[in-house]
Parts: sequence; structure tokens; C-alpha cells
Amino acid sequence: MSVERIFIVGDKFKSFAENPHVMAVSELEAILDGDLLNQHNLRFQLGQGISEEQIARLLEKTARLKKPWLADFAKPLKAGRKQAHKHQPQNCLISMPRRLTQDSFEVDVLIDEHCAEMSDHVTGQHIQGMVLTEAARQTFLAVSEEFYLHDEPHSSYFVINTLDTQYLRFVFPLPMTILYQVLEHRVSARSGSQRFDVCMSLIQGQQTCCVVNTKFSTYPDAVIAEKEAALAKSAIHSELNPEIAHEKRA
Repeated sequence: MSVERIFIVGDKFKSFAENPHVMAVSELEAILDGDLLNQHNLRFQLGQGISEEQIARLLEKTARLKKPWLADFAKPLKAGRKQAHKHQPQNCLISMPRRLTQDSFEVDVLIDEHCAEMSDHVTGQHIQGMVLTEAARQTFLAVSEEFYLHDEPHSSYFVINTLDTQYLRFVFPLPMTILYQVLEHRVSARSGSQRFDVCMSLIQGQQTCCVVNTKFSTYPDAVIAEKEAALAKSAIHSELNPEIAHEKRA
């Protein structure tokens, strides 16, 4: 007996859910509530857009019905507030990072349709490009916090120097990963700052769909707070005295 796989996606991906082998999460919950599934060859897998609460409910419902084979997934381990720098869990878009080699890492993309980047609307069947860019941004935060900054006695401030995103093909609400590669890493003994040059490749269906190259730096909070305060005062002064700022530029 062959196994039929069905991907579960968030309700905002309603157009994508009209495809074969795809189902919206609310529809599956209603089917489970009515105990309408008896096929032993069905296996539901997680796509994108589903919240942690919905995943927990699906696992609870299949266990209560004594049909655990339906849920071919476990509750994913999402990155936390410390790693992704997000206060609201729905705004975290990635899993905890995994180290592959000394300089390469991997995360799973775990999009909740209630995240800030999808709070307005969804167009078409694909995932919006800015959602992918935000997932990549969270990835370099999480990898840095978990593997490069975890022994630091202070909290760190991240400064993006460059961020270049190449969208190579549409990405759909299906499983995907980000391969993270550190191209260069330097540490300043004087300031305690760390500089990174990294490449992140978003992979779906064994194809690279999006590539994000970024250079960023991390600084001890105290160092950057002092500099930021001085720059803020300078910005206010320039706006209040535009003629002086013009003379300096000239």
C-alpha cells in the first residue's frame, strides 16, 4: 500500500491549498474533530504558515483519536527570543541552528502566518520575498548568538553593513532550509567587536531559490550605545541647523 503525503499550510495560503496533496490547517482540524479519516496510508506533513499552537492541537487530536500515524511530524524546536531577537513567538521564522562543519550551519524555515511580515495580506501562491529576507536576517542573528557570542559576558548589538538578496525562483509554503556559510570572521581584541561576511542559501526541493549575502558586525552593547547616543544628538542638531550642515558638506 503506497503512502499518500499531504502538506498542511496556513489558511492565508488558501490559493496554494487548492493544489493536490495540500490542505489548509483549519480544514484538517475540522476533519479530525469529526474523526473522518480512517486511511492508514495517509501522512500529513508540515508546510508553512502554521502556528505552534496549531501544531500542538494537531498532535493532540491525532493522539486522542489513536491515529498517530496521520501526523508525520513532531513539534519543531523554534529559535527563542535570545537567538532570533523576537519578543512575540509568531515573529520567529526559523528553527534553532544546527552546526554542520566549522563554518557552515543549517536552519529550518518555520513561518507562522501571523508573523509581522504576513500581517497584511498574501498575494498569489508563493511566499513574499521580504519574508525570506527576514528569515535570513534572523538566521545570522541566531547562528551568531548560539555559536560565536554565547560565551561573551555582555549582550551584543548587531550592525548590518551590507545586505544583498537574490531571488532566483518562487518559494512556496513547503518545507525549506537555509544553508549558512561563514566566508570570513574577524575578532577585534581592542573593541571586542566581531566582523562577519556570510552567505545564506535558501533551499527548497533541493534547489537554491534565494541567496542572501551579508556583512555585519557585533559590538558590546555599551560600546555601541555610547556611539549611537552621540550620533543621535548630531542628527538632531543637523536637522535644526541645516545651513551649518550644508556648509560642512561644502
